Amino acid sequence: MTLPSKRERQKEATRQAILGAAVECFASLGYDGTNFREITQRCGADRPLILYHFKNKETLWKLAAETVEQRFTQCFETLYQPETQSLSDDRARIRYLMSAFIDALIEVPAYGQLLLREGSSEGPRMEWLARHFVPGSAINIALDDPTIIHRIQKTVLRDILASVMVSFVTLGPLMDRSLALVTGKDSAGIHPLADHSKEAFIDYLLAMVFSG
Repeated sequence: MTLPSKRERQKEATRQAILGAAVECFASLGYDGTNFREITQRCGADRPLILYHFKNKETLWKLAAETVEQRFTQCFETLYQPETQSLSDDRARIRYLMSAFIDALIEVPAYGQLLLREGSSEGPRMEWLARHFVPGSAINIALDDPTIIHRIQKTVLRDILASVMVSFVTLGPLMDRSLALVTGKDSAGIHPLADHSKEAFIDYLLAMVFSG
């Protein structure tokens, strides 16, 4: 096997640096708020070099989004391994899935940030996210009750649950500060997310799933 030359390695390193900077910018500033100057400040590559590697801003966004989706899916699938768990009923199975999903959101914050920034208005980026930003293993959970399967796979409840989890984790700093002000505490345990706060949050979500 022929090893890549030094020039090829440098080229790939530059490409990855640009892509990494783009992920940070699109996640924190959104597509419309990101310009090539912002990306250059983070990675050092000027506009002509960025365009040499990625052609245009739209292509760069899609590749950045694909990178984030892959990171999140890999993280979620590492955390979510139901075959290794003793899950006695549907409630325990769904709790385990929700816990893994929330932990993956914490580990890959750009995932939730991209969803919130680009999922609020119609267009090609929102359409792309709708088609690609949900791990298959999170949808095709094995359950016993066909009614529950239908509710969390083929009704709006599926997207409500996902949206609530994304918003809860991504807006954690704001929510923590808001609740802390109301309760007079220094921290509400939402950011960083304390174990008891996560379990209480999942209890609320399970109530939605199993309500009559």
